[in-house]
Amino acid sequence: MTEIDTAESSAYRRRSPLEAVGAALARLVPESGPRRWLRSAYHAALGGSRGVSSTLPGGEVVRVLPEYRFVTWNAVEYSAFRAAARPGGVALDVGANAGAYALLMGQWMRPGGRVFAFEPSPAAFDGLSRHVALNGLSDVVTPVRAAASDQGGTAALIGAGHHGTSRLAAAGERGTETVDTVTIDSFCATQRISPTLIKIDVEGFELEVLRGARETIARMDPLELFVEMHPTVWRERGMAPADLMEELRIQGLRAEPLRTVPDAWALEGECLRLVRVS
Repeated sequence: MTEIDTAESSAYRRRSPLEAVGAALARLVPESGPRRWLRSAYHAALGGSRGVSSTLPGGEVVRVLPEYRFVTWNAVEYSAFRAAARPGGVALDVGANAGAYALLMGQWMRPGGRVFAFEPSPAAFDGLSRHVALNGLSDVVTPVRAAASDQGGTAALIGAGHHGTSRLAAAGERGTETVDTVTIDSFCATQRISPTLIKIDVEGFELEVLRGARETIARMDPLELFVEMHPTVWRERGMAPADLMEELRIQGLRAEPLRTVPDAWALEGECLRLVRVS
């Protein structure tokens, strides 16, 4: 069995002593009414509605609410997305969670650009929407409460929290709730947009999203397409890298890692760049 290489990430901020105390208390105080009261007071002490700020390597500042302070960025993804973004462009952040990359894309796409951030989990979508407003990006970033897939309709969602691990249920799995699904092709046709940048992070359902984006990808010029891979979920679903490779063959694409790794198809939680086969 191939060893999985897990990607690293950073919050790009110095965590305060108060956060260390809060983490210790969380382990000691059981989940109860008093703990919920303490959590509310703790979040207020961390900044409340003003949030906590992270400063990225290029000087971008992102503010997140205290309850979403776990938000992090992968350094090589950040660099690749930043280089691919263009003012006035259109970005799709598919699987936006609380908005870590959508908020950066919103800054990079100004002036004149648009970002559509897809997130089906209610808790994560709430955080995404609040963060867009908190960072003054409502004129650029549009949250879309739906999961991208290979067909429109509804589907079951598993793990509907806000920590970025929710995903669509596979056949035979029981979901925690029902969410809307859209294809990228139908969404782009309805919105009459031609994306210049697409980032896909859907916790193991990359194949379905790519199938539902064939027409859009075929007309993307230039092609700036990044897909975060989740081989551990593929195994759970009875899939293999060969299934993804076949879809790329159909679409005339190849996958390139953003950094040198032993096996790009065993890289967990980090994007591969998809480029056209010349």
